[in-house]
Amino acid sequence: MASVSERGGRWYVRYRDASGKWVRQVSTADSKTAARRLAAELERRAERQRLGLEEGVPQDGGGTLTELFQWWLHIYSKPRPSHARNVYSVTKHFIGTPFGQLRLVEVTSGRLEEFLQAKSASMSPQTVNHLRRFVQTAFNRAKRAGRWPGSNPAQNVQARRVSRRAHDYLRAAEVLPLLEALDRRWQPLFAAAIYTGLRRGELLGLRKRDVDLNNGLLTVARSYDRETTKGGHADTVAVPSEVLPWLAEAIRTSPSELVFPHVCATACAHQRRCPGPGAMMRPDTALESVLRRAMGRAGIADSWKHVCRRRGCGHQEEAREGAPRRCPKCKMKLWPKPQPRPLRFHDLRHTTASLLFMAGADAVAVQKLMRHRDLRMTIGTYGHLSPGYMRAEVDRLRFLPEMRDAVGVRREEHSAAAAGAKRGELGPTLVQEGAEKDKAPRPGEANPEEAWALVQARSTGLEPVTSGVTGRRSNQLN
Repeated sequence: MASVSERGGRWYVRYRDASGKWVRQVSTADSKTAARRLAAELERRAERQRLGLEEGVPQDGGGTLTELFQWWLHIYSKPRPSHARNVYSVTKHFIGTPFGQLRLVEVTSGRLEEFLQAKSASMSPQTVNHLRRFVQTAFNRAKRAGRWPGSNPAQNVQARRVSRRAHDYLRAAEVLPLLEALDRRWQPLFAAAIYTGLRRGELLGLRKRDVDLNNGLLTVARSYDRETTKGGHADTVAVPSEVLPWLAEAIRTSPSELVFPHVCATACAHQRRCPGPGAMMRPDTALESVLRRAMGRAGIADSWKHVCRRRGCGHQEEAREGAPRRCPKCKMKLWPKPQPRPLRFHDLRHTTASLLFMAGADAVAVQKLMRHRDLRMTIGTYGHLSPGYMRAEVDRLRFLPEMRDAVGVRREEHSAAAAGAKRGELGPTLVQEGAEKDKAPRPGEANPEEAWALVQARSTGLEPVTSGVTGRRSNQLN
């Protein structure tokens, strides 16, 4: 029977373990009653383990956390596309660190929370969640494989709250200038990215046999040189007719089975990192730099940095436009350098879904094109819509009879654009954001001030004098 004793102000518990041996260990109890309860609980657990009703902890404590991660990387992470990133993150934050040297029995929820709190000082909440996910996944795999019978310490550690940000994308009016500003060898790749929404690895791993130009279909079956995609399954999607000439040109000029292979430039023929003509592009190809330089040449920039051309002057200034200027110090001409938005190559995928949403495409159709399993993923991630589109949508709330005809003009135009998008007219029907902003109000269109006056008059039972909303003058007040 379990017993307790006190020595040096600390309470010790004595009980039989799962093997039937007497064990005496120090406890954290602060009273005799608490120590007795703890001893009885430990003895009941050992008895359940001895009878086979509950699995016991291994004698070595399950090994160290470093050994667990090495086992998980070799067995489960190696076949996955993210294996290289997993090895880098686990090696940097766990393997060889004091936390990684802990035995699995010593990795508790409290210690994991303390470890993540220390990381939060220099890492974003999303990165901290990734570290928590590594621990949770490794312990879950170990439990399923019978390597660890204990609990998962990450289950009781709450994930950090990550603020959702709106992803940037190209506006409809920026697509054609961007494609025209690109070098000819880059145009087919970027056009395919914008029109099809494929990821970088899916584009670079695309084979000629995966493209059906006659039927306008494209099979997405691999990413880079892996025989699978990020979702782990192959899909066949329809492509817009406008991108077919670019795909045909890429297939015609490609010297290998790849649609978008590496193209050797004059200066890269003797470089050690050059994969050779016709080979697959390296995953670290600087496509973002190609994108942003083209945006600068096309004038797609938020601001311009004007730098003095005279050596040693050092004057520079920010401006919203790239019109020529002169240095206020030496009167030399300033060199305008465009400062494009920090758009990533993956943001071209956001562009595809966003412009389809704004053109009136059905959400389920966009989900199929993006190849998402959950419709909420498509709407939550890619459904960031322009203010112009949202203005046409919120104007559907119409309750005043006098306002229906005025507001209905924009609704009919939006319905016509949506109908054209469903017929496949992607290019002409894309919403030109901001195009209506600078135009004067059309005849019959609602004026905000007059609309508000009309609402106030309706609430008081009196109609004000209007001009253009109802087409008639109300009675003057006595």
